[in-house]
Amino acid sequence: MNTSTEKLNATAPTEEQIANAWLGSFSTALASNDLEELRPLLSSDVWWRDLVIVNWDLTTAHGFDEVASFLGSRIFQAGITDLALDPKNPPTPFGNMVQAFYTFKTKVAEGRGIIRLVQEAGEWRAWSILTKIEGIVGRPELTTSVFDAAKPAYNQPVGERLSWNEYRDRQREFLDGDPEVVVIGGGHSGLCIAARLGHLGLSTLVVEKNERIGDNWRLRYHNLSLHDTKWYGQFPYLAYPDNWPVFSPKDLLSDWMEAYAWILQLNVWTNSTAEKATYDAEAGQWEVTIKRDGLERVLHPKHIVFATGAFAGTPQLPETPGREKFKGQVIHSSQHAGGHEVKGKRVIVVGSGASGHDVAQDAFEMGASVTMVQRGPTYVVSSQYGVPKMHADLYSESSPPIDDADLIGLSYPWHLFLASSGPMVDELAEVDKELLDGLEKAGFRTTLGENKSGLFGLSLRRGGGYYIDKGCSRLIIEGKIRVQPGEIAEFTETGVIYADGSKEDADIVVFATGWPNMREAARPIVGDEVTDQLTTIWDLDEQGEIKGAFRPSGHPNLWFQAGGFQQARYGSKLLALQILGVELGHNDQVSTKVSVTVDA
Repeated sequence: MNTSTEKLNATAPTEEQIANAWLGSFSTALASNDLEELRPLLSSDVWWRDLVIVNWDLTTAHGFDEVASFLGSRIFQAGITDLALDPKNPPTPFGNMVQAFYTFKTKVAEGRGIIRLVQEAGEWRAWSILTKIEGIVGRPELTTSVFDAAKPAYNQPVGERLSWNEYRDRQREFLDGDPEVVVIGGGHSGLCIAARLGHLGLSTLVVEKNERIGDNWRLRYHNLSLHDTKWYGQFPYLAYPDNWPVFSPKDLLSDWMEAYAWILQLNVWTNSTAEKATYDAEAGQWEVTIKRDGLERVLHPKHIVFATGAFAGTPQLPETPGREKFKGQVIHSSQHAGGHEVKGKRVIVVGSGASGHDVAQDAFEMGASVTMVQRGPTYVVSSQYGVPKMHADLYSESSPPIDDADLIGLSYPWHLFLASSGPMVDELAEVDKELLDGLEKAGFRTTLGENKSGLFGLSLRRGGGYYIDKGCSRLIIEGKIRVQPGEIAEFTETGVIYADGSKEDADIVVFATGWPNMREAARPIVGDEVTDQLTTIWDLDEQGEIKGAFRPSGHPNLWFQAGGFQQARYGSKLLALQILGVELGHNDQVSTKVSVTVDA
């Protein structure tokens, strides 16, 4: 190495020095209360994603004008201070940028974030900023300490001391007071938010309609397993064991959920339904009637969280002429058990998303004759190549800790992520070329998604329209599952007539045709007036944030917790801290409405 190069390398700042200098300048600008002081620190193409720090909401701004419009003076009102690099995650190169994890505080919250700095006109400026809430000052999550051994309960006699089971029964029955939060739905989303709220010290009841926790998975079709990997689909606080299957089978998953509720001491009432709810704006609380094992009890929680599934509720079955005269079975995929009972039957599956493929493959494997009715093109990616490509970096056996992985994922605003997905989608399509060409040759239409946004674009906008192949595509290519384009136009006594005029006999017709919007799950409970105030749930808003889930719903103290396992994991923390913020008087983003009383 020559002398001039050695001198250049000796004087070049390290990634740590670059990030530290920028954080120092950022801190000074934040203390100025002047947006113009921030402008020189931000790239001309800056993305700022704020998760419950500035707005007590989920907000993405692109460009300085949107930063000023969407975040504005609230950036300074939040009182962001104590910015420091995260010592557990040193700054690293990121292409031509510098990526750095950092921590900070506000007047009421503790946060983490990630910045990515790029050089413009010789200055390091932020191309992306994430500000994310991690906790509320003075209200840390409940944990056990060795010093708890000094508590009186462990050192003094207690008259008529309760056993652990007696203590938990008393808690679960809420004999000493009503819960602060009622969660409607005990699937993975409901359990995630209940676990988060419990760790924050908020008493929470989960109301689950099924007889057992996990029945929403346990009772579904025979061969169901997650299409998410075990790392992507972890629950908060409790990781799956090392030998857990890469794709969780529904029977194993449902038992895990039951064990999870027990281990994390969650209060769940099974065989229970919320019948009606009334909100008293003056008191800031709900009156909720719960029917449990045929008996009613009225509770007065401060908050209701609907965790009934972003795509759940009353299944959507098309109104097809002649259905009443069909002598076979017509059923939605959510109620179809499948398995050995379909052996020798003629099965038509309407729908070509993940559920449609799973039902079709299960029926074939059990000895049925199967036709899949494809109404629109489907994004297909192989499990063999696609899963490692999409998940290996953040969600695999060699990935960062789950909280760090989620933070990295959240640091990419959805509009930015989807706009830049094209090269990866093209790469996957090239690797899967033989598979995709075979499907097209078999009459199965494929797509790369809107603007080549692939699986994630369809998931975020529609919640469906994609399939991670676990073998069904090969059955289609080999002609073992027949593809019928279009729709069922009419039922006959013995089968169906398709839109193209062709006919087919059938014993079972399974509709894998989706669900109404999650908002409608609230309507029978809270009534039309409240429901009509609520935003729809899912799809992306104009800023690129998911509508309605993990954020203000349009009515005070009514919330929605939804999404897949990864989204439920990180979203439950954001939502739980918003609810705690309301209770502590910090969260001013929840509006007040008039009292409304409606019977279901």
